[in-house]
Amino acid sequence: MGTSTSSKGGGSRSPFDPEWLSPPEGGNGGDSPAPGDGEGPPPADANDANADGQGDAAGGEEGDVTGPALAPDRRFAPARSGMSAFLGGGGREALRSATKSMVSKGMGGPRRAAATMRATAQGAGQLGQFLASARDATDPRVVDWVQRVRAQNLSANDLVLEVVKEVLPNTGSVDEESIRNAAAEALGQLYEVAPEVDIFNLTDAQIGDLIGYIVANDLCNRVDLQLGQTYEKLKFDARQIQLYRNDIKEYVNAQVKVVLDRQGPRGIDHQRLASEVLASTLEVFVE
Repeated sequence: MGTSTSSKGGGSRSPFDPEWLSPPEGGNGGDSPAPGDGEGPPPADANDANADGQGDAAGGEEGDVTGPALAPDRRFAPARSGMSAFLGGGGREALRSATKSMVSKGMGGPRRAAATMRATAQGAGQLGQFLASARDATDPRVVDWVQRVRAQNLSANDLVLEVVKEVLPNTGSVDEESIRNAAAEALGQLYEVAPEVDIFNLTDAQIGDLIGYIVANDLCNRVDLQLGQTYEKLKFDARQIQLYRNDIKEYVNAQVKVVLDRQGPRGIDHQRLASEVLASTLEVFVE
């Protein structure tokens, strides 16, 4: 996965979103879920109430992600307990329980989680649109850039880095760094599946798969960020940790594939596809 740095969470009465996370486009507010444990009312999503036995909605309508909701105390504790059970040999059921609690209680439910991870959908959609423009030669700026890069005869690894740098510039935020890592890994996965692929001439299906890879990779990064301290507490060595991460990655990718398969024929709105894949996968996590 793209990152191995875990979060110990914020202090009491922490908002779901950190201060540096910009509001969603369209002025919907920005108080969606984010790293940290804090005090406050239970999450606003109905799935969280069902999953954790807490029936009270937080500060407004169920599913509202625009209000200044504060996170409940120790919101990731059940998820970390589930992760400990998984690491102790509890199998996929324990992992499913951990990720379900991470989304439903820790991140305030799937709708709020999707709002917090909006950079994931935005980045995946931007990359999908860029590669479609490169293929179709619809944007002169993209066409010129592709010609310059092709002339350099870069290796696959260097080409991946150039594409990510062009489409997803580094702003220094945790979320942006995570999506850059997720995108680079996703492009690498595309080469693993089809070593001779021309990433500037992808089919719609390949671009859809790439968007799915990015979403899955960034969800894995989020698991690392929120639950990764469990590895540290149990003092696993690096090899064991990587094996467990691989299992988590396989599980998350399987959930994303379920969502992609439900999408059916894929249209050309890459941003919408990315948003739907992220939101639907988070819903699958809490089923």
